[in-house]
Amino acid sequence: MKKYILLLLVSIITVAGCKKDKLNNTKANTRQFQGKWKVTYTKNTSLKNGQVVETQEEPDGLMVFEFTGNTLTLNENGKITDNYLFDIEGDELVIRENGDAIFFKYKFASGTQLELSQSETVTQNNVTYEDKQTYVMIKI
Repeated sequence: MKKYILLLLVSIITVAGCKKDKLNNTKANTRQFQGKWKVTYTKNTSLKNGQVVETQEEPDGLMVFEFTGNTLTLNENGKITDNYLFDIEGDELVIRENGDAIFFKYKFASGTQLELSQSETVTQNNVTYEDKQTYVMIKI
């Protein structure tokens, strides 16, 4: 019986330690986002069965993402257009509004460059179509 209680305690401590590590990693990642990020360009890629069909890169410079705490404020042309809540879950930035969630893969190319990407995949008549959108930003 003592062995089972000891095993249970070790299991609880291990799980609690993992949750703490995950929480600390999330806080560290959230700190990387803090501040203002100006979108320098957007990249849209369309694929058909994994092959690139079309790629468009468009300069932007008009959108600014501002991360403060767990709030994301979107500014366009110097005006606030939307406010959202955000979380970090693994390698994804999760933006929440009115019970909905939008998931972006994120990548810091450096301490001052951030890329947010999302994609949508649809299969019709055994053909897979994928649209990817990437925002490339610099910290300002």
